[in-house]
Amino acid sequence: MTTSTAGDRTATLPLKEKLGYGFGDFGFNLYWTTIASFLAAFYTDVFGISAAAAGTMLLTTKVIDACTDPVMGAIADRTNTRFGKFRPFLIWAGLPMAGAAILTFSTPDLNESGKVVYAYVTYTLMMMMYTVLSTPYSALSGVMTARSQERTSLISIRFIFAFSAGFFVNYFTLDFVNALGNGDDAKGWQLTMTLYGLAAALIFGVTFLTTKERISPPAGQKTNPVDDIKDLIANRPWLILFALSMIIMMTITMRAGSAYYYFTYYLERPDLLGMYLGLQMAAYAVGAACAPLMTKYLDKTRLLMLLMLIVGSLSILFSFVSKPELNGVRSIEGGESITLQAGALTNVESIEGIQYQWQEHKKSWWIFTDRVAIAGETAASASFSSDEDMMVSVVVMGVNDAGETIEVDSGELPSEIFTMFILCILISLALGPKSPLTWSMYADTADYNEWKTGRRATAMTFSAATFSQKLGGALGSAGMLWVLAAFGYAAKAAQTDASQFSIVLLQTAVPGCFALLAVFVTRLYTLTGDQLETIQKELEEREGSAS
Repeated sequence: MTTSTAGDRTATLPLKEKLGYGFGDFGFNLYWTTIASFLAAFYTDVFGISAAAAGTMLLTTKVIDACTDPVMGAIADRTNTRFGKFRPFLIWAGLPMAGAAILTFSTPDLNESGKVVYAYVTYTLMMMMYTVLSTPYSALSGVMTARSQERTSLISIRFIFAFSAGFFVNYFTLDFVNALGNGDDAKGWQLTMTLYGLAAALIFGVTFLTTKERISPPAGQKTNPVDDIKDLIANRPWLILFALSMIIMMTITMRAGSAYYYFTYYLERPDLLGMYLGLQMAAYAVGAACAPLMTKYLDKTRLLMLLMLIVGSLSILFSFVSKPELNGVRSIEGGESITLQAGALTNVESIEGIQYQWQEHKKSWWIFTDRVAIAGETAASASFSSDEDMMVSVVVMGVNDAGETIEVDSGELPSEIFTMFILCILISLALGPKSPLTWSMYADTADYNEWKTGRRATAMTFSAATFSQKLGGALGSAGMLWVLAAFGYAAKAAQTDASQFSIVLLQTAVPGCFALLAVFVTRLYTLTGDQLETIQKELEEREGSAS
């Protein structure tokens, strides 16, 4: 039984409870990261919907979300069970959410218009179920404790799990699709979402069992949803956070969603996509883990401004990194017979005394890529044929004055790509603390609303926050697809110079500009420091006098 307990308002949470709560976001990101990183590519390259139609669909469905988010917030705020207000939804909605996701990533045999209608219906259903789950889950963090530093710690752990799930999804999803589909991408996506859905439902059950609700609305509070919405509109710190979260989510979604196109069509190194997105999420997790430490030295608002300034500056710098003249590897399609020259993959031409070692690249579970020496292939010119797709590179070897064999040059990873990975990691480290900071600030705005009006609507506060996140994600994905369509993107084909230019901007400078915009919006947020301490003290006094 998890009813609120007077005196627990500023509780210090046990680690077990923090971990149990955070684990829930691992489940959510089996869905969210898949949507952010792969849904656009699924619609254009697997289901066969045009980029423009997919972009419009992703945005217009947010109109329905605009209604379902506050409705769900109102329902959750008015739910009363022996298990609390918010926790029961984690049990009730887990399996329906899985079913909706499976339908969304299914590909029935329909004509173009039929596919678009199917996408509208199933994606809307999936996001409605996501709202039913995520709104109470997010609100739960606002009623577990009112201690500001504890909230930051709790939500930091949440996002460590979230970004860990992001790493898992980004790195392994395409492998699951290939393995489960056995060459049939449509079947692979459907089975992969089945696996993710069942796993997420079990994870939500763990969160339900390990968490506790401690903060209740003021005794005798009677409000209606219209009053809740009016309170939010009058809550200036919340309005600023709403806009800020939307802008930052556009930054994150554009980076993740455009990476598929960047590595597939611009760099022509799709084998590096999983590593790139995986490292991106790992860096997010490290950044999130550092948030509680950083807030001990910098106010949340100033810290967020500094981090977004770093993100914007490095993202724009990223746009100036040139495409490698040699991309390092050569893809060979199944059934293709081809002869490759070592000089075409490296900067070392055939010189007397130089040795060559040709290697096949294979994905590994435990390291990013296994490079397996191809027996018998040591000449400057080597012939290859395979029944399956493969990627090969060459290592050029030489002998130094001491008679030792050393690597002279390699076609595996050009320096430009290495620079791209370094910038990606640095940008992601700076973005990582964003999530624990903003979600902790949302809980603060719920307290501010209670202090100012005498009414508390935690779920309504977080439902609108969730809507901001989803709207930002939709705007990011839709904007990306519209830009691709405008610059002539064609699925499964060589891209024009204009299309490649748009892909580069979407991965680098465009999200960078949104990050810089976030800096200016953050300056408007003033609910910090001493004011928060005053609010918590007065709320605790009110609760004590009412008991």
